[in-house]
Amino acid sequence: MPAPFAEGPLRQAVRHLINSDLEASKASIDGYLRVSPNDPLAHALAGAVRFYHYVSNRIPEQDVKTIVGVLLGPGIAMPQPLQKEIAGALRRARTLAAQRIASHPADAAALLALCIDESVNRDGLALVSKRWSASLAHAERAHSMAKRLLEREPLAHDAYFVFGSTEYLVARVPAPMRSFTRVAGVAGDRKKAIACCQTAARSGWFFQEFARRTLANLYIDEGRLAEAERILAALVEEFPGNQILRSDWLKLQALCRLRL
Repeated sequence: MPAPFAEGPLRQAVRHLINSDLEASKASIDGYLRVSPNDPLAHALAGAVRFYHYVSNRIPEQDVKTIVGVLLGPGIAMPQPLQKEIAGALRRARTLAAQRIASHPADAAALLALCIDESVNRDGLALVSKRWSASLAHAERAHSMAKRLLEREPLAHDAYFVFGSTEYLVARVPAPMRSFTRVAGVAGDRKKAIACCQTAARSGWFFQEFARRTLANLYIDEGRLAEAERILAALVEEFPGNQILRSDWLKLQALCRLRL
């Protein structure tokens, strides 16, 4: 059966993002938008690329690289012009996605664009604004939209990354905070998170590398260090420009040697 999404500039933009090459990522999306200005997925990725590049390069500065550290740490300051740029791209994505879905309810690109929109808003509210209630509402909508995407397009396995990352997020929240981090349909089950991320890592499209990275974190939590090290080693080889990946891999290598 054919993949739900095509290889091309948008897929390459995500790979450039993983390689920490913001300019190449933006160029891929901007070039695509000159030809297809009404594609909601391109606008959603434009906002996501700018957001996640900025945030990922500031988490290490605060020494809060674990999910719990990020959740409990200080908010990440983001310049107002960048916030407006990201918000504008996501707003265009929502508008165009709604127009597409009105006439084609099963449009996979439009549904995935809405998943991305909800996910960026979730993470922006949690990491930048520290507005927990609003963030969780977006987490729930992202989870719901991913279910809808999978129902309409069973091969859109990026949806499994949304499921897995949400399960992982809830699983890592400290017990005293659990009552404030409820997401409908999510129990914080690590085994489910692993299974979902394994699926997305094998056959996701835009979120495949994110799923692999999250899977490495999950394996570390489970004490499966050799498996995590293999994943990080492969990612480092594929994305030599990502120094955060390399640093994490070297630290994990050292930890594995200590366990021998």
